[in-house]
Formats: sequence, C-alpha cells, structure tokens
Amino acid sequence: MDNRYKYRHNPIVKKIFMTMLIPTIFMNLTTAIASMADAIIIGQYLDDASLSVVTFAMPIFLIINVFSALFAVGGCISMSIDAGKGDKEEANKAFSISIELLLTMGVLLLLAGLFFSRTITGWLGAEEDIFESVELYSRIILMGGPFFVLNTGLAFFVRNDGRPTLSMVGMFASIFVDITLNFVFVGVMKIGVAGAAYSTVIGSIVSVFIVCTHFFHAKNTLKFCFAFDSMAIRIMKNGGSTALQFIYQFVTVLIMNHFLANLSGTGGVVIYTVVINLSTVALSLFEGISQTIQPMVSNYFGEKSYRKMKEVLRLAFITTLVICGSIMILLEAMPQWIPMIFGIDDAALMANSVIAVRIYTAGMIITTVNVVISYYLQSIEQTLMSAVIVSLRNFVLLLCAVFVLGKLFGMNGIWAAYPVAEVLTFLVGIGMICAKQKKLEKTGKHIDIFLLDETVEGNTECYTYDSMNDTFPDFCDIVLQSLAKRGDCCGEMAQDAENYLLQLGKGIKKKKGNYIEMEVNGLEKTIIIRDNLNHADIPVNIQDTIKSDSNSDYGPVLGWNRLIRKGIKSEEV
Repeated sequence: MDNRYKYRHNPIVKKIFMTMLIPTIFMNLTTAIASMADAIIIGQYLDDASLSVVTFAMPIFLIINVFSALFAVGGCISMSIDAGKGDKEEANKAFSISIELLLTMGVLLLLAGLFFSRTITGWLGAEEDIFESVELYSRIILMGGPFFVLNTGLAFFVRNDGRPTLSMVGMFASIFVDITLNFVFVGVMKIGVAGAAYSTVIGSIVSVFIVCTHFFHAKNTLKFCFAFDSMAIRIMKNGGSTALQFIYQFVTVLIMNHFLANLSGTGGVVIYTVVINLSTVALSLFEGISQTIQPMVSNYFGEKSYRKMKEVLRLAFITTLVICGSIMILLEAMPQWIPMIFGIDDAALMANSVIAVRIYTAGMIITTVNVVISYYLQSIEQTLMSAVIVSLRNFVLLLCAVFVLGKLFGMNGIWAAYPVAEVLTFLVGIGMICAKQKKLEKTGKHIDIFLLDETVEGNTECYTYDSMNDTFPDFCDIVLQSLAKRGDCCGEMAQDAENYLLQLGKGIKKKKGNYIEMEVNGLEKTIIIRDNLNHADIPVNIQDTIKSDSNSDYGPVLGWNRLIRKGIKSEEV
C-alpha cells in the first residue's frame, strides 16, 4: 500500500479527545475556583481569622465531593461501558439509579445542616474564637447539599452524553454567580462568611437549571426511569476509587490542621490554606485531563476497542506534559502571586508561603500522571488497582512522608512530602497500567479503517477519503475488496457495511469536516461505524432498517453517530 495511506495515531480519537478536553478542564476548574473564591474574597475584605474559617470548613466540601464522586463518577463509568456494548436499557438504568442516590444523599446533607451543624463543627476542630463563624458557614453549605451533588452529577452525565460544552457553561455560570454575589454579600453588604456561603449555594442552583436544558435537546439519550437493583452496588464500586480520594483528603486536612496548629500555630494553618487551595485548583486541572478520558475509555472498553483506549491514554500523557509543564514553569518563576491572591501581606508569612508553593509545584506533572492512571484503571472497572494508587498518593505514602520529612526538615519537609509521595506512587502505577494494557490487547483482533477528508500518516493500515475530489462509491469498493481479501469479517457483515457506507456517502457534503470511522473486530465478528454527520443526512429508511434489526444498534455516543452491527460469532461459524 502507498505510504501516504498509513497512519501513526488515530485522528478521530484525537478529535473526540480535544472536543472533550477543554470543556472538561474548565468544568473542573470552575468547581475548584468556586470554593476558592470564598477564601480569596474573605481574605481581601475580612481578617486572617475569617480566612481560616474556610480552611476548617473545607472537609464539608470534601464530604460533598465524596458523594458526588461515588454516585456520579460510578454511574458515568457504568453508563459508558453499557453504552459501548450497545445496551441502552442498562445504560439508562445506571443513569437513573445514580440520580436517585445523589438526591437521597443531598437530602441527608441538608438534614445534617439543619440539626447537627454544631456537632459537625466540633468535629472539624474549629478554635473557640471562630467556632460560631465556622458553624454558620458549614450549616449553609450543608443545607445546599442537594444542589451541590446534583449539579456535579448532572454535569458529568451530560458531558458523557456528548455535550461537554453545556456542562462547562453550567459550571461557568455557577462561578460567575458565586463571585458576583460574593462581592455583593461580603464586600458591599458586609454579611461576612455567611454571604460567601450563600453565594456558593445560589451559584450551584443556577448551574443545575442550565444543565437540565440538555434533557430537552434532540441528541439527549439519557432517559430517567425509576429503578433500584444490584446496579447500585456496581455504581458505588466503580465510583469508589474517586470517592476514596476525597475521603483521604478529608482525613488529611483534619490531621494537617491539628498538626500544623501545634507545630507553628495560626501561621502554619494560614500557609496550609494557601497550599491546600492551590492543591484544590491544581487537582481540578489534573482531574479535568483525567476525566476527559473516562467516557472515551469506558466506551471503547465496552466496544472492546482496546487499541483506541491506548491512544486515549497517550493523548492524556501528552496533554499533561504540555499543560502542567507550562503551569509549573509559570508558578516556579512567579510563586508570590499565589499568597498575594489570598491577601497575605505579612513578610514572614509571604516568604514561607512562596517556598511552600515552589516545593508543591515541583511535583505537578507526576501528580497528574498518577491521577490519569488512577482514572484509566477506574474507567475499565479495575477498582482495586485504582484504589491502590489513590491510597498510596493521598494517604499512606503522603502521611508517612509528612511525619518523616517534617521531623527532619520542619515546615519545608511537610511541603516536600507531596512530590515525594507522588514519585513513589508513580513507580507502582506505571507497572500496573502497562501490565493491564498488555493483557487487554491480547484478547481481540482489530482493524481500524479511517475514511477522512485529509491524509494521515503512520504505520497501520488506513484508507483516506477526500470529499472534495474522490468518488465515494468507488472508494467504498476499494475498502470492501481489501476486507474481503483479509477475511476478517463475514460476507454478510461486509454487505451491511457497504450498504451503510453508500448511504453515508449521500450525506457527505463537498467540504471539509466530514469524518467516518469503521472498525472491524474479526474475533467478535462486529463492525462499528462512527461518524459526525447530522442525523438528517442519513436517510430515514436506513435508520428504520437499523432500528428494526436486533443485531444492530444505532444512535449518538460521545456526541457522534454510531452503528454497531453484530455478525455471526466465531464459535457459531
């Protein structure tokens, strides 16, 4: 074959990845900034004691994140895998049960805020002089629990349903409302920490209403049905690793608050406030890259498209190097901007905060890689492996490093514990993921055929279609003749592929931007055809034929049209 028809990497996977990446990163960043906004504005308008209120109340947000992750992430993984298999009923059941669980936990959080806020504040370890402020702030946040968990859950599901931009818009609206009302309530009306809490809750309410518009959109595949069965256990299992991460963060914040208060008093806690808020924003960036891969990896795992999973992982690592590397350089060059944002003007606190920022930033790339590995394993239901990664980097190795390095080097040793724990975790994680991917790739045989409007390069068989110059039917003949010679799909499947490709050809316009992907799984006797054409471009008769065929599944997945055509199983031949 002519070398110009060969490719190195999957261009369609890259296109879907980039479509998901930016909205997902912004969605996560806005969530983190929303909680950090309270600390920033309180730091600007109120005193250092008021700033520590947010730090003591941060475990409340971590609790909310635990429930959101447990049910939202777990539900999205289950839904995406089932959608990849073509099982729409199970996919919708996963969505429905997740929403039911999220609403239940949201109501429980609300009740906790109404009746147990003082008890919870005592558990948080708030000092006597700020106890009432912490209790007030925590009560308001807890009462907004239903909106917080529902906001996160719906944003995740809508993103996985092919509309990441809408999820981003909802989260962006949330932070816009939050920051605006923070200035009004705290800066103008002088309500204090209560105003910061109210603004955060109202922002989440606005976001929920925006994201819910997806359910009136033509491409919505999420159908709610009242159901509750063993699927709930699967959801919690799949979301357990992410939830465990927030649990560890919750415990770690409690331990660090007490540890630093005894070691260096209020000053140490204030510096930790800077580090933990930087960590929160950084983690949102890390998870933005990691969560981008979740719907893709889970979907490809359900399709048994293991080579595409590897390609997604490669793109995530490259993205990590580019984005996190750039941020690392920036923060190492200008670390003073971070404590300045929080209104720190004391010279000693500023100097120590700058050192802390620089030390934490040094491990940013390796941290992101670890988070990506954890999410990848979680996305293919390798919960135990993912939990090991999470436990090592967030709790076991981190606290061991804190106590050892803290004893040896004081405060600087505590900040150094973060990158040290990440490096040690990486050595374990990279071995796990290499072993798992190698095992997966041995389980099936795949041929990727790309019909694009541009030439691609690399080392695997590929066909290129130029909608401006080539004749589509003739091109289809070339593709199918090659398939027949290889003997990787039966005659019936080849004929189905030909009919469908010819129908797609009628919808292709003479302009760039039309993409069609065909994947043949010779072992499973399955053809997957994915395209980004409008539904209107595909004739109604072919859609009706597909829908009436029990061996076919047609509909939008990850925002693209997808046809799965199942042929005769190998053992039946």
